[in-house]
Amino acid sequence: MMRKPIAVMFAVALCTSGMAQESKRLPEVKPNLHGWLLLPIPVGVPIFNDVTETVGQLDLRFQMPLSKKGYGLGAGVKASLFDLEENSLAPENIAGDVERWTFYGQAQYERYTGPRTYYQLAAQFGTSQYTWSCATCAEPTRQQGFFWGLNASYYLHATDNLAFGVMVGYEQDAARMTPQQLCLDGYPGRTDNGPSAHYGYLTAGLGFSTRFMRSPDAGPGW
Repeated sequence: MMRKPIAVMFAVALCTSGMAQESKRLPEVKPNLHGWLLLPIPVGVPIFNDVTETVGQLDLRFQMPLSKKGYGLGAGVKASLFDLEENSLAPENIAGDVERWTFYGQAQYERYTGPRTYYQLAAQFGTSQYTWSCATCAEPTRQQGFFWGLNASYYLHATDNLAFGVMVGYEQDAARMTPQQLCLDGYPGRTDNGPSAHYGYLTAGLGFSTRFMRSPDAGPGW
């Protein structure tokens, strides 16, 4: 007589355990598009810091997972803008701006920490191109160099496919600043007229991520 109730209790326990495991299942990483508004802070090149003022950086990239463990590849482009301080090398007037375009490939690791939160670690490699437009040059001057960068970001989903996040990182270009970028023989009032160290930037900002998958008809089913 006791076997039937015990069998029922055992079946209920198995169902409850299965439902608990299902509720703990984390979302899978899907192909996604990331967009960022960043502030690149120049570091390691004092002359660049002194003659420019950072406007901002836009970063757009597409990412594709390669495994269920979160490893993947991506590709993207960054656009950075810096204003030239016109009186920073007085008596020369160097009013103008510096545009930086970066094209890169990426290797990343993404991991969900809960149903609606995840983090990403990324390494990027590519090339950066600088265009200097200033009052001391009849035409813009250009330079380019190998680019690499590392960053970490953390996201919170607002909907099933849309998440917002924060990011910090560092990036560097294998290119150096010289007076020739400003069409000058030297920097007025300064002695550091030789080639600078490689351009380097600390980056921080806000962005979004949108996954390419169909949302469930109802509920947060993922």
